[in-house]
Amino acid sequence: MRRLVVVLALAVAVGVTTYVVCYRRAMVAVVTPDGTDRELGWLKREFALAPAQYEKVLALHHAYRPICAEHCTRYIAVRRQFDELLKNQAGWSPAVAAAIADQARIQGECHASMLKYAYDVAACMSPEQGRRYLDMIKMQLTEGDPAGMFAAAH
Repeated sequence: MRRLVVVLALAVAVGVTTYVVCYRRAMVAVVTPDGTDRELGWLKREFALAPAQYEKVLALHHAYRPICAEHCTRYIAVRRQFDELLKNQAGWSPAVAAAIADQARIQGECHASMLKYAYDVAACMSPEQGRRYLDMIKMQLTEGDPAGMFAAAH
């Protein structure tokens, strides 16, 4: 019996150690102490940003992060309300129409805010790189899901 307990304890210790090591390795590629360097490292490389340009973009990113989080929080809340409303409604109602309008309004505010941020970031780049960056962002706004809001709402 004692041997079984020792084997189980050893297995748990190996499992926990493996998890911690894998987690740290995975997170080191994503998160730095300020949470932004690796997050924006791709931007620095992709658009060949000089150190001064990168510092400006980093400052914009720090300023925009709470704004983006607020948009996401509001959108997720209204999306959850809408989902609940649809679960409890047997048919069309003014409440459903209002929920759809609220969701569209908040999403529109998010898109406008994100596009303004993108123009500010693009202004830190060379004109050619700025246009390329804006093309990428505009595509995300028109064809994609900014900040993964739809996935976060479920």
